[in-house]
Amino acid sequence: MIDTALPANARPIPEVDDLWTTTHPGRRNLEVVERGQAFNRLFKGDGPVRAILTLDLLPFPYPQAFGFWQAPVNKAKYVVMRNRMQVIEFEDFAGERKTLLVNPSEHDLSIRAPFFAQARRELASWVPTSFDTSIPGPAARLRAVGIDPAKVDYVTFDHLHVQDLRRGFGDLDGAPLYPRAKLLVNRRELEALEQLHPLQRPWWIEGALDGVDRERIVALEGSAWLGKGIALVWTPGHTRGNHSIVFHAPGRGVFAVSENGICPDSYIPRASKLRSLRYYADTYDAEVVLNGNALEDTFAQYTSMLLEREVADRGDCGGEVPNVYNSSPLIRSPLARGIAPTFTIAPIEGGTFSAAVV
Repeated sequence: MIDTALPANARPIPEVDDLWTTTHPGRRNLEVVERGQAFNRLFKGDGPVRAILTLDLLPFPYPQAFGFWQAPVNKAKYVVMRNRMQVIEFEDFAGERKTLLVNPSEHDLSIRAPFFAQARRELASWVPTSFDTSIPGPAARLRAVGIDPAKVDYVTFDHLHVQDLRRGFGDLDGAPLYPRAKLLVNRRELEALEQLHPLQRPWWIEGALDGVDRERIVALEGSAWLGKGIALVWTPGHTRGNHSIVFHAPGRGVFAVSENGICPDSYIPRASKLRSLRYYADTYDAEVVLNGNALEDTFAQYTSMLLEREVADRGDCGGEVPNVYNSSPLIRSPLARGIAPTFTIAPIEGGTFSAAVV
């Protein structure tokens, strides 16, 4: 059994996590709107983070049959998505300034995951081998905008699919990239890595934490409200330890970072210009369209998407579109002609980083 804890000066969020004590999946959906909206009001009332910056990382191919589970748009096998990360400075509940790095995927390590290794072989004519080494990694991107990776306090990922943590926290290529940072991760993600199920193996990197000092890891049981304007909200389903990074951006409102869906259309399918999403929503009275590559708990993932929709504000990209800032959003590509998101949230940045971060 993995010992769980909260980061220093953080708070649990029982008003959200108690949703999961209701074991009947249909009844959970009756509770999720009220719980999500109540937390949104409480969270938003506490004010925004001090500063936030989003940085795009590498695009990658992804099966359309996974991205638009049960609602494929056309016969294209792959769509293209793009990894992106956020760096966030906030004040914790003791008034201390902290820096959180969100989803700093190392693309040259991620492609070692069995699924992407296979996809890479299939798409060899589209993706030259040099592409992996020609694109700067997360730490280099941070340095390029004046942020010192060595001053990051916390690192988190919404889930650990295709993540290898040894470069960031161990000695894979010498000194760790984030020498003082702690990894914030749900304990269920750690338990999965201890003994992968055969259905998990395509998407996980075995040995992803080999040699990493366990003192560098904070294992969360559920949600964690880290400080003013930033929380990790447990949203199981895509993986059992999935959590969504919820932040209040200065001047922009509350957003949820997630890969439960691959674009804002996934959270408001009846308003999408993609006819197949509208048809699916109307035929099955579905409120969301899952990103379905893993489906560790389909019913829970559906509820989690509803929770993300209610925890976040709406309308940043117009109308009633939820402010779900997908961690790896769908982008236009000649690899998937005719498939593009209807709604796109503009890059999020705001506030001013302190001298302690640069």
